[in-house]
Amino acid sequence: MALTSPGVEVSVIDESFYTPAAAATVPLIIVATAANKPNGAGTGTAQGTLKANAGTPYLITSQRELTETFGNPTFYTDSSNNPLHGNELNEYGLQSAYSFLGVANRAYVVRADADLGELTGSSDAPSGSPADGTYWLDTNDSLYGIFEWNRSTQKFTNKVPLVLNSVTQLVGDISSGDPKPSVGAKGDYAVVTARTSNDVYYKNADNVWVKIGSTTSSNIAAATGSDSTFTSDSWASSWPVIQGTVSGPTLGNGQAININGTSVTLSGTTVAALAQAINGAAIQGVGAKVTSTSILEIYSDGTSSSDGTTDDGAIIIEDLAGGSIKADVGITATYYSGVATQISKHSSVPTWKSTDTVTVAGTSRSGIKPSGSVWLKTTSPNLGANLKVQVWNDNLGVWSTVSTPIYGTTEEAVNTIDSTGGTLIPAGTVFARANYTGRNNVNDSTTGVENFINFKLYRRVTSSPTTVTGTEAGANPTVTANPGYNTMSIAETVASSNVYSTAKTVTVNGTTVEDIASAISAAGFTNITATVSNGYLSVSHTLGGEIKITDANGILATAGFSGWSRSVAGVETGTQNYYTASTDEDHNFVISNWKPLVYEASNNAPTATPADGTLWYNTTLDEVDLMVHDGTKWVGYLNYGPFAGATDPNGPIVSATAPEKTGGQSDGTDLVEGDIWISTADIDQYGAKIYRWDNSATEWVAIDVTDQTTEEGILFADARYGVSGATGDTAGAIKDLLSTNYVDPDAPDPDLYPRGMLLWNTRRSGFNVKKFVKGHIDITANSGKNIRFGNEAMSSYKVDRWIGWNTVKADGSGLFGRHAQRQTTVAALKSAVDSNDLLRDEETRNFTLLSAPGYPELTTNLISLNVDRGLTGFVVADTPFRLTPTATSLQNWGNNTAGASTDGEDGAVSYDEYMAMFYPSGFTTDVSGNNIVVPPSHMMLRTIAVSDAVSFPWFAPAGTRRGGISNASSVGYIDNEGEFNAVALNDGVRETMAGVKINPLTFITGSGLVNFGQYTRARNASSLDRINVARLVAYLRRQMTLLAKPFMFEPNDKITRDEIKQATESLLLELVGQRALYDFLVVCDETNNTAARIDRNELYVDVAIEPVKSVEFIYIPLRLKNTGEIATLGNQ
Repeated sequence: MALTSPGVEVSVIDESFYTPAAAATVPLIIVATAANKPNGAGTGTAQGTLKANAGTPYLITSQRELTETFGNPTFYTDSSNNPLHGNELNEYGLQSAYSFLGVANRAYVVRADADLGELTGSSDAPSGSPADGTYWLDTNDSLYGIFEWNRSTQKFTNKVPLVLNSVTQLVGDISSGDPKPSVGAKGDYAVVTARTSNDVYYKNADNVWVKIGSTTSSNIAAATGSDSTFTSDSWASSWPVIQGTVSGPTLGNGQAININGTSVTLSGTTVAALAQAINGAAIQGVGAKVTSTSILEIYSDGTSSSDGTTDDGAIIIEDLAGGSIKADVGITATYYSGVATQISKHSSVPTWKSTDTVTVAGTSRSGIKPSGSVWLKTTSPNLGANLKVQVWNDNLGVWSTVSTPIYGTTEEAVNTIDSTGGTLIPAGTVFARANYTGRNNVNDSTTGVENFINFKLYRRVTSSPTTVTGTEAGANPTVTANPGYNTMSIAETVASSNVYSTAKTVTVNGTTVEDIASAISAAGFTNITATVSNGYLSVSHTLGGEIKITDANGILATAGFSGWSRSVAGVETGTQNYYTASTDEDHNFVISNWKPLVYEASNNAPTATPADGTLWYNTTLDEVDLMVHDGTKWVGYLNYGPFAGATDPNGPIVSATAPEKTGGQSDGTDLVEGDIWISTADIDQYGAKIYRWDNSATEWVAIDVTDQTTEEGILFADARYGVSGATGDTAGAIKDLLSTNYVDPDAPDPDLYPRGMLLWNTRRSGFNVKKFVKGHIDITANSGKNIRFGNEAMSSYKVDRWIGWNTVKADGSGLFGRHAQRQTTVAALKSAVDSNDLLRDEETRNFTLLSAPGYPELTTNLISLNVDRGLTGFVVADTPFRLTPTATSLQNWGNNTAGASTDGEDGAVSYDEYMAMFYPSGFTTDVSGNNIVVPPSHMMLRTIAVSDAVSFPWFAPAGTRRGGISNASSVGYIDNEGEFNAVALNDGVRETMAGVKINPLTFITGSGLVNFGQYTRARNASSLDRINVARLVAYLRRQMTLLAKPFMFEPNDKITRDEIKQATESLLLELVGQRALYDFLVVCDETNNTAARIDRNELYVDVAIEPVKSVEFIYIPLRLKNTGEIATLGNQ
């Protein structure tokens, strides 16, 4: 701003441009890991392993941050904890990053969208994860707290029940059925988890399953005076209330006893006659049996009445008229309690001993209970109930245990969990209600069978006030002024109480929903409110508690309230939070925030159809589905005309040794023309060694697995998974498939192949990788006809399929075993590089090294990425783990004599001035201290970082000064047996490696392991065929870009040209001092910035450098002289 009055104005012009310091050595490391791994601390999921974060470049600054982001590196072992060297699921890249960060503090790590966990392998197809929020009752790990009472010992015995999860174990194969007679043995207990009521059963001495707590025996009622026994058909009638102790006594004919007020006169002298007399007396709920040892047993079905009025299940027995029947049969007491059930926590032990007493009709009686009485211990101590309910968390990919206490009522659950009323109970809280129908629901030991032994699971739907809303706006209730027709009874729960408060009568005087709301509000409830909004009636419990209603007149029904229910198909009807009560309850409706839980009860965690795109590595070797071209179509191997019915009935012979002609087939039959042998002698070559039996020559003839054109060849392709379209999503048995001609509509077109050609069906055969594809089969294509199978209609076809994934090599042969695993991983890694625009943003992500440890196949992709980034980095490439250390194998691999189409186990394809390859692999330990084999890049990334830390990138990271390897104890290769073999590369091998531009990692006596080479894979001989020069040039590209940017949009004149020249010379002069350059020349004047270039807004800075070369060959000529000659030479 110009001054308008005297003063001083200071302006600042910033001309202090300089070239920023170069960043430290920062690698980009491409990795493959399992998905959803736990983080290093084990406190959650490693975020970098989530599918959503695949391909995201993470700048990692420490080993701890690495393991928190990607979890600990995983290296697999066998069942004996022996390391699996070279396993395709080992996380080599992550281990390399961990090692690098031990000496540096910055690395970019990108995880490919490949879940190595999916490729661990199994013989059975994997299933999918359940839907998020799925609940599971783990019946295998749950305890049920069932204790059976023994009257004699006066002790409880814990009974572990059978768990019946399937309706096929129930009568009628329906969920409401009792257990089938064939299930279990006499004396067993069973919990029927196949239905939500989870009823507990007992299999009695008559081999009848009876529901514990069930009363009333139709067989007792039907017994007559001619019956000395009956079949117990209820639980109460399965245990004798009275049991004599005298076997086969002689009784007094005509004597009488009194049972519960009924006189029973004996007609005869045997216990059988006495049992007949008791059964014939038709005493309510009382029956008698005679055991096989002639002992009398008297039963109650729970409805007997010892006082003549109350169905207490007890029996009072007395002799009449001086008789002695009781003493004769061995009955000593007068009062006998019936079998009982009790549901209580472990601290409330039933009072069922002989020392316990109860008062019955004003008389103190013994409280001892009969054997067979059951206590459901609802808390976990001492084998009490402990229901293991879990919920699936899809984000974390884990089952989480949900605390599931047992309570007798919903109101008890509310008060126990939240004594303030209920709103503090979190949504999702789960509890089990025992005796869920609410029958009697007391445990006072004065009555007989109080409760059913069962439980039902409930889930809290909300932590808000408990509210229900009708569906009838402005309803016209059907009520009249007549007493009894315009009333209903309502009770509420209150804070700090396990039970409902006293019910209040609500009288409705009017015909609208407003009148109902007014009547409820006027009844004087503590926590219940009733309101009308937009014509709809809402009833709420403000504390989130329970409301029970007796509405025999259907007043609330007229306002649109109906009992909620859920069908077997999961369809919900009725009013939410409004439930119909059990007929055992003293009310008919409940308003509650507890909703019956939807869950699956099973021994194993629930699963679902695999997610679309799920991968499966099928480990089965001996399942091979072969088909043959019969001239018009593909047919099952056993259906091919020339060999039909003669070749091995089980299909191709899969074995390590060649089958002999005599008895060579799997059933012992002699080999015939057309038999197929698949050799497994070398698993690594599975599928490459296939033979056809030539009967005339009596020998096995190799099939060319790369021949997909002649009748002698074999095609590797998907053809079918099941034996028919209707079962196409289910794996067909190999033997069945070999005898059927069915193929899926996407099978290879038979018109393209000759008669006699074999088809190896990769969709169904094993030892390869498969992918699950939903809707893979388009049943509407070709007018709904399967054109590969006689134009069969596809309306009934299943559409989902497991399809072969990465099953064929470039030469047409099959891809199996670890090769299939590897190809799947490599494809994902390549995609993570090739399609990742984030990695091409050199402005914000500066890295100087690029590597995919363990995957030489990525070399070309990393070179392309480096080109896209302006050749500002250097690629550290690997050689295969199994490459043997002979001059021949190394030369062949380095020169790609096998003609491989991409870098990998068959050969090295890539050449580039900014890439170097290293050999061999290293032997070290993982983060757990286990021995592992790591790729060469694992060692070189760290070696380069250490070299750069003590020198500069233009110093060769090789030799004993800067090439020392500190993260491996030896180097070597993996043999065919999977064993690591340490090697020290001799001069001849190193010379061979130099010829193919592969750098040796070797042991130097006195110096240890070192990198002893610094060749790049440059196409031509130049300064760029050395690592130090290539990295210097990459460094200059980065630095000169930074140097030049401040001059953008400056005037294109001599001043600007001189400034940029001076800045460039300063940079290069510094490099001379740092031993990067011998000399340099910078030109930026009118000679290279012509008028034409200036008019195009261009500025040229021409730079010539003479890079410092490293010493690689030292020559020391040694001359021998005669005595005295050296002194003479020195004086001249």
